[in-house]
Amino acid sequence: MAREFNFIYSRLVEDRNDIIGHIAYSIYKKDKIDFIEKKKSDNIPITDDVLKCFHDNSSLNSSLESYKMKAEIVMNGFIENTINVAISEIEEGLKENNTEIIKETIRPLTPSFWNSFKLNFWAGLASAFAFALILATIAFILQNQGSQFKFFSIEKAAIEKGVTK
Repeated sequence: MAREFNFIYSRLVEDRNDIIGHIAYSIYKKDKIDFIEKKKSDNIPITDDVLKCFHDNSSLNSSLESYKMKAEIVMNGFIENTINVAISEIEEGLKENNTEIIKETIRPLTPSFWNSFKLNFWAGLASAFAFALILATIAFILQNQGSQFKFFSIEKAAIEKGVTK
């Protein structure tokens, strides 16, 4: 008896570049392997008649369309995953690139530690001195608020206080 061939491949794949058709054919082949393994596990011998049932069922237009739809779902999932990975890599690259650009922009504007320390030291010292001077001036003014200052010689000062020589 001559073996019959089915032409599922030519019905699923339009040309060499038909990725969806190739994926649909691989899904068909996976279903065929699953069918054969199921029959073997049920201890049913794999004969041409058993395979003909599978081929007849998978050759129906509805089965062929189902394989193509499954292939499109697989392809869309692959494309979506690839796009998400690419977007993540691009975003990560942009973040790293932006971070480096910001660092390069800020680096000339920020003084070194030693220069910053010297500047802060002298500014702190000057402000402490100015603050002490202001406090001393205020204390001096408050202490001598009611007094009049007379500038004269020491002898006159002694006479006015009642000290005689």
